[in-house]
Amino acid sequence: MKKKLSGPRILWAVFLGLFVTACVVDDSEGDLRESELSAQTGEALPSDAKDERTVAAALVTSGPVTKALSAGNTHSLVLRTDGSVWAWGQNSFGQLGNGTLTLSPVPLRVTGLPVIKAIAAGRNHSLALGVDGSVWAWGQNASGQLGDGTTTGRLTPVSVTIPGGAVAIAGGLNHSLAIAADGSVYAWGANSDGQLGDGTTNARLTPVHLSLPATIVAISAGWFHSMALGADGHVWTWGRNLNGQIGNGSASSVNQLTPYQVNLALPATAIAAGATHALALLSNQSVVGWGQNTNGQLGNGTTATAQSTPVAAALTGAVKSIATGGNFSLAIDATGAAWGWGQNSWGQLGDGTLTQRTSPVQVQGLSDALAISAGLSHSLALRPGCPFWAWGLNSSGQLGDGTQTNHSTMTQTQLLNIYFYDLDTDGYGGDLFPSEEGCQPSSPEYVEQGLDCDDFDSTLNPGATEVCDGRDNNCNGQVDDGASGGTWYRDADNDGYGNPAVITHACAKPTGYVSNSADCNDDLASVKPGATEVCNKVDDNCNGSIDEGLPVSTWYRDADGDRRGNPSVIVQTCSAPSGYVSDYSDCDDTNATLPRYYSWDADGDGYGQGFVAGPAPGPASYLGCTQLVGYAANSDDCNDSNSFVHPGATEVCDRMDNNCDGSVDEGCSCSAWFSSPTVPSGGTATFGFSASGSYPAGSKAYLYGTRNGVVDTNGTFSYDQLTFSFLVLNSPGLEGYYQRYLIIRGPNNVDLCRTNTVSQTFLPP
Repeated sequence: MKKKLSGPRILWAVFLGLFVTACVVDDSEGDLRESELSAQTGEALPSDAKDERTVAAALVTSGPVTKALSAGNTHSLVLRTDGSVWAWGQNSFGQLGNGTLTLSPVPLRVTGLPVIKAIAAGRNHSLALGVDGSVWAWGQNASGQLGDGTTTGRLTPVSVTIPGGAVAIAGGLNHSLAIAADGSVYAWGANSDGQLGDGTTNARLTPVHLSLPATIVAISAGWFHSMALGADGHVWTWGRNLNGQIGNGSASSVNQLTPYQVNLALPATAIAAGATHALALLSNQSVVGWGQNTNGQLGNGTTATAQSTPVAAALTGAVKSIATGGNFSLAIDATGAAWGWGQNSWGQLGDGTLTQRTSPVQVQGLSDALAISAGLSHSLALRPGCPFWAWGLNSSGQLGDGTQTNHSTMTQTQLLNIYFYDLDTDGYGGDLFPSEEGCQPSSPEYVEQGLDCDDFDSTLNPGATEVCDGRDNNCNGQVDDGASGGTWYRDADNDGYGNPAVITHACAKPTGYVSNSADCNDDLASVKPGATEVCNKVDDNCNGSIDEGLPVSTWYRDADGDRRGNPSVIVQTCSAPSGYVSDYSDCDDTNATLPRYYSWDADGDGYGQGFVAGPAPGPASYLGCTQLVGYAANSDDCNDSNSFVHPGATEVCDRMDNNCDGSVDEGCSCSAWFSSPTVPSGGTATFGFSASGSYPAGSKAYLYGTRNGVVDTNGTFSYDQLTFSFLVLNSPGLEGYYQRYLIIRGPNNVDLCRTNTVSQTFLPP
């Protein structure tokens, strides 16, 4: 191992407090049988997973590229300051990204990547995040975890589309996560237990957007569960909950298909999803955990399983970073010392033993850790000087020290720092001179930060602020992008005046923008400062007043919408405001039925005759809000001289429309009948008469008829009854042909009803 040298300038931000990792097991190890793993986790293994675990993710920081590391199932990834990604360990699915399937115990560079700023190792797949927000993936893809729309494994990186670009990535057992630039979360891959959080259990071959109620700043992917950290410190979980890893107070086979907010005592600053457990770093720098604990991976001094709500880990000092592995956990305290707890069968805790620990123990010799990552059964650490260190299981070369020998204490990987010659002394080196590798630079002219696009000008480097000068100040390949420059306002209506609410900053005026923000309506070109004010209820000249300086009229409030205004509520404007009219005749502006017309009720029956409403008063009517004596609030009477004639009155058979329904004497009828058309001499027959309807009192029925065509009765006989019958006798001398009918006549001598004419023959002897 190379000698550790002090004093190198290492600009690091390897997720510091927001870096979270958990690892997965690979079935190529052979050291852990499927039955052992099932017993440890309490969960059945999928047929293609066997003894696998998860990895998690890191929040990407802005600025120059900084060193990072991520432990996968049985492989490892690191990021160097030149934006290159290096990998070693198991490669049976192409997870090393070098175009082969060959295991490597030494670091090899991943091919085909742009400049990268973040990495995440999954079970048997790997992810990388470009400085431009692009996402790349390679390795196993049976569940679509590479997100390229296929299930084809990839030996070299392929692009993953995240709308608007990504700022963070995470790799799980067979699924992946990303945070988009807008703080939203995307997920893809396996989803049998709802680990994608989209409310379904359908696998997704391309990223799907999740519904979360907060801006997300960190993500972590477990075996079959996932985590997210909001900018407000809230923690969200979803997926499998068999061991309480959701943290909702239960441990059951009922999965959480959408994000659930974990109840924490304090806001969180970092999260880490293990195989079947979870950790959170709280704002007071303490650590809590929940989920599976059969190996003591929660660090609370016990092996009690299924802690379905958060419990405190037994760490006495302030913690600044956490990581989770298969069945163990890691942390860095405020002094830089690293701690581990949980399963230790292969020395993954780094304490020099293989003894399981239910409470945190210090990693031997690691007092200056900058970042850590936990795999299934191995661990990685970033340190000052000689940067990359590892310990634990090494059967696939995942420690990167050139061997396949396990280590229960730290061993240095065969990858050093890379230094670049800094000609303009701005802290960033270029490619004018060869770079060098080592634990520290050979001279002060060499620096860790590279990617300088002009090493002759100290104002141009990846850490510079972009300004409007026609140059690529921050070396991102774009000129004057994002520079503060001038402030420009959208001029959508092209009237020369801009919208103060739609702003952009650019060095040159963009098309459709102007330098002023004086427009008050950017949809109407006629509305702008200096325009002529017209009567249209619009502030045409943008001076804050509407229709000012124009001739005005008086308008009256019409609160009840009857088109008549309240004479006591007025405004004077050039046009009628909404809810105002020119009429001021309303006497009750809360009742749309008033004022109304009242008509004269001459017969006092409560019904008037004349117009109640209309464009002008009708005869004997008036407009008002109060009903005067002798007037009715209607004009429904059809005879205002007869109090017995009005709507609702009883229809009487009197030749009048008593109920004003337009019909006369409806229901009134009368009829006559003989029981036999002939009567033998000496015989009898019945003559009958009946009437229906209501007839005035005193009405009588009068009999009319002829005998042999000669009138023999002309109303001489009358009957008080309006329904009757009697016998007639054919006596000698009465023979002949008879016709009869009756008329009902009222007391005023008006005929009210006439019956039909009936005929009968009296036969001779």
